[in-house]
Amino acid sequence: MLRFRDLIVFLALTVFLAGCTGCGTPSDKGGEEDRVAQPSDTLYTKKAAMDVYASDPERALLIIDSAEIVGNLTADWADLLRAKVYAWTCEEMNYDTAILICERLMLLESMMEDLNTREDVLGILLNACRMRKDYEQALHWAVQLDDLHHSRGEMTEALRTDAEIGTLLVRIGQQDEGLAKIDSVIAQLEGKRKFNELDALIIALKRKAEICIEKSLYAEAIPVAQRILSELDDYELHAASFHDGSVREPSDDDRPDYIDFYRGKAYGYLATAHASLGDSAKAWEYLALYDQTAAGQSLTGRFMIAPTLMDLGEYDRVLAIYDEVEQHLGTDTLNENYLEILRGRAEILDAQGRLDASKVYWKRYVALNGHLIENLLQGKAHLYAARFHASEQQREIERHRAAARRAQTTLTAFGIIGLLVLLFALFAVRQWYKMQKHNRILAAQITEAVKYKEKYKELKHKMEAPAPKAGSGEVEIRPQGDGDVASPVSDSPVAAVAEPATDNAQPTSDDFPQPPQSDSELFDYLRDLIEREQLFLDPNFERQTLIDITGISKNRIGAAFAQGSGQERLTSIVREMRLDYAVRLMNEQPKLNVEQVRVASGFTSADTFSRNFKAKYGMTPTAYRANRR
Repeated sequence: MLRFRDLIVFLALTVFLAGCTGCGTPSDKGGEEDRVAQPSDTLYTKKAAMDVYASDPERALLIIDSAEIVGNLTADWADLLRAKVYAWTCEEMNYDTAILICERLMLLESMMEDLNTREDVLGILLNACRMRKDYEQALHWAVQLDDLHHSRGEMTEALRTDAEIGTLLVRIGQQDEGLAKIDSVIAQLEGKRKFNELDALIIALKRKAEICIEKSLYAEAIPVAQRILSELDDYELHAASFHDGSVREPSDDDRPDYIDFYRGKAYGYLATAHASLGDSAKAWEYLALYDQTAAGQSLTGRFMIAPTLMDLGEYDRVLAIYDEVEQHLGTDTLNENYLEILRGRAEILDAQGRLDASKVYWKRYVALNGHLIENLLQGKAHLYAARFHASEQQREIERHRAAARRAQTTLTAFGIIGLLVLLFALFAVRQWYKMQKHNRILAAQITEAVKYKEKYKELKHKMEAPAPKAGSGEVEIRPQGDGDVASPVSDSPVAAVAEPATDNAQPTSDDFPQPPQSDSELFDYLRDLIEREQLFLDPNFERQTLIDITGISKNRIGAAFAQGSGQERLTSIVREMRLDYAVRLMNEQPKLNVEQVRVASGFTSADTFSRNFKAKYGMTPTAYRANRR
């Protein structure tokens, strides 16, 4: 038979296992998941997409789509890679898409728990917002990225971001604060002969030179650009001493391209600054050096240096560059590059005195500029609307999640309450069974004790009482066998047991032998009299009843109970006799109810009967009657 303890353990395990069902979480792996190798894995992977995204973004997007289809990338990781591709293109709508993707990913705890992924997302947001010229939002993401670097102890990366923050501060109108922040970064990176710190220093110097050119601080731009050249020369001559194995450090084969790229930037800044300050000789000197770099030989680099050539009066060369750029743009003329061409052509015509022709270009410039501003505003409105829509969707998702959590919490609470109720019910049932068993045992013990007492009394009377003499007037003492509790004169059980208490023909002193003289013998005599004649069944029985029956004085009877009973009171003796009689009556006449037994036993109050019965036997009369055997 299953024990109660085993049942409790079984129920607890059942609830625990039920609560664990469905609790498993999906894999939080990002990027390429562990899977069985497929022939297509070498074609459609994260690495394959990232290898070509800078040079061929369309190809990269196709690889990402395919990698998601074959299962090499999760949907969220595929979106992250798409955002990275969009953030490095030159189209505003792609920037918007990159921003929206990353803002959604920022809300996913499963993605943001990985700090490397969070860093990638923040970097994409920073670059896309900067390219859209949304400098306030770019500053917001830059500050978060800076905090992330500091929390991870990446101090050099934090300084890179600090330089970006300084640049953005200048562009939102806080020029002094922004330049001071960039100068602080430069000061902290000086003298660090490790490539990671050198690269961060060059980027900070580049940011300051750009800001100085933008804000027409040409004299301040010159020493900054020269500092870039000095750092690059030192690195070129002593590359081994800067080696630190950092991710950004170029290989021996790539080092010349790295140096050439930043030298080209520095030559361009110096040429522009000297041309703007009227130092043509220096400007031409740095232009010649700029032309020898990869930037100076590319169409993008030549287009960027066109304003400097214009300051030097190289109009034909500038116009040739514009023609080449226009040919490259084709019909795509609704952009900042074409706007710059219209302005440059108008300024050249003004310088040449061809005012009528210049007016045409100025009108086109104003019209295109207005159109681009309108598009920019519409684009921002579209972005803000998309952000609001995405925010609403996220709030709706959160509401559903909250409702699901509340439902789960409620279900769990009801489950726990149900389990507790079940456990309590099982405990109550167990206690009830224990009580029932206890009561049955106790009732049996009570019955046996009363029977034993009766047999003992019968035996004692037989041994002590002399044989009655004929005509002596003594009352014959008969053993009470089964069914002879009283001397019934009626067929009614109640009348039968109640008759001794209500019989008017009470015994007198003439019916009894002479009482003994000693107190102890008198006490025994009186007790036997009360029991033998069932005087205790009279609910009005008291000491006066004994006086009336025996003719013994009140003081004599009092002394017998006081001295000969061991301080046992008459009321206690009568109560004990009534209780024993009640037990015998319930066993011998089981059809009697408790109230009938109470009346027949001489108790005047049901409460007194129940209280005294429980005090003596440890259970109520009702419980005894239900559990007797």
